[in-house]
Amino acid sequence: MYRIITLTMLMFLTMPAISQTATNFNCSDCNAVNHDLFSELESGKVVVITWVMPCGTCIAPAATASAIVESYANPDIVFYLSDDYADNTCLTLTNWASANAITTDAVFSNANVDMSDYGVAGMPKTVVIGGPDHTVFFNVNGTISQPDLEAAIDEALAASVGIAQIKDYDFQLRAFPNPSSDFVQLHFTLQYAVTVQIEVINMLGETIYLIQPGNLTAGIMIRKLL
Repeated sequence: MYRIITLTMLMFLTMPAISQTATNFNCSDCNAVNHDLFSELESGKVVVITWVMPCGTCIAPAATASAIVESYANPDIVFYLSDDYADNTCLTLTNWASANAITTDAVFSNANVDMSDYGVAGMPKTVVIGGPDHTVFFNVNGTISQPDLEAAIDEALAASVGIAQIKDYDFQLRAFPNPSSDFVQLHFTLQYAVTVQIEVINMLGETIYLIQPGNLTAGIMIRKLL
């Protein structure tokens, strides 16, 4: 489960610039589970949607999107597969996904999940949506760049971590010796895998130390800052 966080005596999050915003949908997926996109985004989810025909050229991009989402192992990041114009049956779409080893959190063949809300149609089209402002962080037709998609998901995660979520996250952060003039050792516990940034700020509010160790797994972490 990946979230971008900053560890300091205070917690800071850098919010991305707002770009295109999503269009809400409220409908059932192929398993008759209801989804309200805006409600899911406002609850902290990052939603990756790929629209397919389905077709041969759709396989690789859809499989890439699915695999990247799965690699985060984060229930707050979901992958939705949608029929492009809702003219294929759910059975056709789910069989196509299964035959091509594409793992999904939901499959849609519903006109309410409308690809045209995101500009020019593509085969396939993939978008990443996140944050309480329903921001679109990724909107690509055809082939997907793995680094670009991962960067978009990370941005969406950063936008999706609200103040309430930060309060709910128990870092169990300890720093010693404290005060210190030469070095400090940080001990902190991660409840799940996250992308971490550590920032040390002096009494004047100046950043005197900044490190970005990147993705860390769940567990007890120890970092010595010189």
